[in-house]
Amino acid sequence: MEKRNSSTQLIEVLLKSIDKMGIKKTIQILEVSQNFSDDNKSLIETIIVVTCNHFNISHSVLINGRKNIPNRTNAIGICAVLLLRICKLSQREISAILKKDASLINKYIKRFDNLDSNFKDDLELKNKMNSIRTEVQTQIKIIK
Repeated sequence: MEKRNSSTQLIEVLLKSIDKMGIKKTIQILEVSQNFSDDNKSLIETIIVVTCNHFNISHSVLINGRKNIPNRTNAIGICAVLLLRICKLSQREISAILKKDASLINKYIKRFDNLDSNFKDDLELKNKMNSIRTEVQTQIKIIK
């Protein structure tokens, strides 16, 4: 009985995903998620959780939010950069994880790669990104 319920739930979720995103996007997300090792999955999740904590936003707001508030957009940018640098993921993989268009991920990465320490806001973002990176590395050491 339990297997049937899990199977039914899986099919329902799959159908909802297809309705929302289409078949191609659903397949793409499933393929991307299969490519990650367990270590990489925990690293990805750690980056997302620590970033959300630093910006005082929920995981749901980061992934599904629609408002362009600075905390959310900066969190997306920092997540994208750290996923690229620490996890060595492609922009396409990052876009699937963060549920954002690949061109938007490219824009965030370029913006955060070109932060200028001479500007107060840019310096604060650089410091926050370094702080998040340090905390992620500490968390990963604790996990292992």
